[in-house]
Amino acid sequence: MENIIPAEAAIEKCDACFTDVVADDVYCTNCGYPLKGSDFEQRSFIANRDVIDIDMNDFNNKIKSARNSLYYLAGVFMFVGVINFFIKKDDPDILAYVLVYVILAALFLALGGYSQKKPLACIVSGLCLYTIVQVLAIIDNPANLVSGIIVKIVIIGYMIKGIKSALELERFKKENNIT
Repeated sequence: MENIIPAEAAIEKCDACFTDVVADDVYCTNCGYPLKGSDFEQRSFIANRDVIDIDMNDFNNKIKSARNSLYYLAGVFMFVGVINFFIKKDDPDILAYVLVYVILAALFLALGGYSQKKPLACIVSGLCLYTIVQVLAIIDNPANLVSGIIVKIVIIGYMIKGIKSALELERFKKENNIT
């Protein structure tokens, strides 16, 4: 049996989210806007929602910088793979050198792309993968510990900042019932 709205219950639009609401509703079923609230309650709701949007934009900008770090790492690994290909083109194990860098580039590219849906999981995974690669590089050649240390610190810093922002965003969404 279908839910049929009585003819006398007119359909209106919510002033906050513009979805259809029944004129008899007290609150919008989509966003919670007080349809029957006082002018002050309605303005307060809109102002609070605007503050939430500003806060979410701030969190999203920080997460975006971490996402860009994932894309940057994808580009760096691809670049290193291409350089290794030309440097070691006579080496019979060239495929092993290049394939590792191409796979790493693909992984960081995938993490960067998927981080729009699951930022925390992707940024944490990217940081772990980057750390593992750096530890393996140091084991292979201890000189890698100091080689490019400033760039490594900056990349790790952006990822940690992104993780912190992703955690704050999840907490913020939970507190404000945002899906």
